[in-house]
Amino acid sequence: MKIHFLGTSSGCPSLSRNVSATGVQLDSTKSWLLVDCGEGTQHQIAKSQLNAYHLSTILITHIHGDHCYGLPGLLASISMSGRKELVTLIAPQAIIDFVLNCFELTEMEPGFELVTQPWEAITESVSAPGCEIEIMPLQHRVPSVGFKITETDVPRKLKLTKLAEANIESGPHFNALQKGIDVMYVGQQLKSEQFTYFSWRPRCIIICGDNDKPSLLENYVDGVDVLVHEATFMRCDLLKIAHYTGHSDAQRIAEFAQKVAVPTLVLFHFSSRYHGEGMLQGLEREAKTYFHNELVLAYDGLVFDVAKHKNESELCD
Repeated sequence: MKIHFLGTSSGCPSLSRNVSATGVQLDSTKSWLLVDCGEGTQHQIAKSQLNAYHLSTILITHIHGDHCYGLPGLLASISMSGRKELVTLIAPQAIIDFVLNCFELTEMEPGFELVTQPWEAITESVSAPGCEIEIMPLQHRVPSVGFKITETDVPRKLKLTKLAEANIESGPHFNALQKGIDVMYVGQQLKSEQFTYFSWRPRCIIICGDNDKPSLLENYVDGVDVLVHEATFMRCDLLKIAHYTGHSDAQRIAEFAQKVAVPTLVLFHFSSRYHGEGMLQGLEREAKTYFHNELVLAYDGLVFDVAKHKNESELCD
């Protein structure tokens, strides 16, 4: 699983950072996911290791333009690339309306089926190629969400000792069990979960939209490998701003991540006041003061590889 940071700026692009867009690449499929799609995202994709043709799922966190203005152009380009497989858009209803109106006004007819799902109406997790997606409510000036993405197509290995103890001989049923399929063997049902285990613990990441209340994530972070969260400002700069921004500062998110023992915290969505060589050093120092595990400050073009962790189940051979 890899996280591709395509845009790490807040509000407006600069010479070094584009606005919000993050790609998630799974090991088991060519399909990949995009979280947010600010203006210019298709250019960022073209410069990356990702292929827009294989983009299968687009997730939009909220209605602000720096998170969605690139959508109509990107979808048009995907269509022009010849894609025929469906593309799923999970977004606020207003963003779905925005995209469909753009298509109508510009006489754009995509060559693929665009399946739209307003996240306001989603109450359960959603399946996508290679993963499961959970939607988490956040707090911003407008309704905003985060996405918890858990890989699903992890190869299974056989519990050979347990199979031998049960006098189950080798055969085609072994292959079925490894595929997660329950099978009948000599009059008894063999459950895949009982006789196999995942080659590694399914990896799980959270990518957040704009959010000034990290504590809202507390019920979702258990077992998460990487938390990607905005740190638009330093605490001292945020306090100087006379109006409510709905954004987090580095101290606030670092304190929360330390409290819930997140293994890796990746910060992004930085105000343009910090763009440029050495400008993020103060924000980094602030975050490191309060968070003591792995800390990453994302930049455009960063590809973060989410490491595999051995399955520590006591029943594993």
